[in-house]
Amino acid sequence: EQSERRASGARRQLGIGVSTYVEVTAPFGNTEWGSTEVHDDGTATVRVGTSSHGQGHESAFTQIVSGVLGIPREDITFVQGDTGEVPQGAGTGGSRSLQLGGSAVLTSAEQVLAKAKAILAHQLEANPDDIIVIDGAGLGVAGAPGTATSWAALAAASADPSQLPEGVDPGLHAELVFESDGASFPFGAHVSVVEVDTESGEVELLRHIAVDDCGTIFNRVLVDGQVHGGVAQGIGQALFEHATYDEVGNLQSGNLMTYLLPTAPTLPSIEVDHTETASPNNPLGAKGIGESGTIGSTPAVQNAVIDAVAHLGVKHIDMPTTPYRVWQALQEAK
Repeated sequence: EQSERRASGARRQLGIGVSTYVEVTAPFGNTEWGSTEVHDDGTATVRVGTSSHGQGHESAFTQIVSGVLGIPREDITFVQGDTGEVPQGAGTGGSRSLQLGGSAVLTSAEQVLAKAKAILAHQLEANPDDIIVIDGAGLGVAGAPGTATSWAALAAASADPSQLPEGVDPGLHAELVFESDGASFPFGAHVSVVEVDTESGEVELLRHIAVDDCGTIFNRVLVDGQVHGGVAQGIGQALFEHATYDEVGNLQSGNLMTYLLPTAPTLPSIEVDHTETASPNNPLGAKGIGESGTIGSTPAVQNAVIDAVAHLGVKHIDMPTTPYRVWQALQEAK
């Protein structure tokens, strides 16, 4: 289709842009605090030192604890940003939250599980290795349904020193500072298809395909949402967003009428897929995803705009590729 339009001299030309990238996530401060506690009513509380501003940490972290302990997610309380309950934390930044905070939560949940297994094994005179999680019902001996013991009963037993094996402290609670073995390196490839009006310079984004690798994926909805938001930001940088000043230095784009942002009508339905290459640096195998969309999309869109008019002699256009800049580049090329 692109070749046909070029051959016919069509007013609206197609451009195809590609970018591949490797980024670094959790590049500094590779520690995070987390804790898991099971209460005497069978519910649990997970606390973590990161802080969510819309990424869905409460969904991801409670999903991890539920997966380890078998406690339904609706029975798990998530605590963040409360200095009365969270003694320390490195916070959120550098796409670090799941790989560090999530790993702290995972490890603390595993420690609670190991403690509960030891308590139940002591009560039943069984081998702790034979104790399994029974979703929604607590723990029990594998192959012996009658031994199922609720988390409420296990929490009560953990508070009674007479029911504890030697060397086990009271309470079903664990907290720790997780330290990763280093930064992780997500990677991916993006493709953009744009249509450029060679008379007005207007750019219309037709398709955007993002294939990102953030290691092991635990919640596809959250991951895809992060990609959608990042791609929108990257498209904004490539096509719209620009701080402009007059000749004496006054900001001319100081509000959302003059500083343009991508909105729903200007964006296509972003096509998202993933490869999964687990990180060796944390037990979840996770890498960051919050910034991947911004990194892959901007050069893909920029390349697509240049590709649409490259056969007309245009070699470069500064970002953002506004209609005026595209039109100006075309006039200079003539």
